[in-house]
Amino acid sequence: WTGKDKKSAAAENGEGPEGTSEAEAAASSMDDTADPDSFTVLADESRDRCLICGINFGMFFDQDEGEFMYKNCKEVRVENDETAINESEDVFVHVTCLRGLGSPEFLTMDQVLQVS
Repeated sequence: WTGKDKKSAAAENGEGPEGTSEAEAAASSMDDTADPDSFTVLADESRDRCLICGINFGMFFDQDEGEFMYKNCKEVRVENDETAINESEDVFVHVTCLRGLGSPEFLTMDQVLQVS
């Protein structure tokens, strides 16, 4: 017995919770202290605006991935109807906007802009 719990051992090995890397753990959590620009998503020209505020995402070229990415962006599920989860869709929103709503795991239709 080393006297260390699993979290301490994982942290020493550069891993976050449940064996994920620290970067993956930071990106997947909605920690209010994390830099919003550290949350990135692969750019998609058909989804270039935050569905909470309507403002375009900042885009940059990620040299490591070789792809254009959106910063301060997270993909979130929007449930169209409580009884029809199959009719839900994934949308891009600013991390800062999501934090303003209390960092929910999913959004409802009344929380997003209605795009016609």
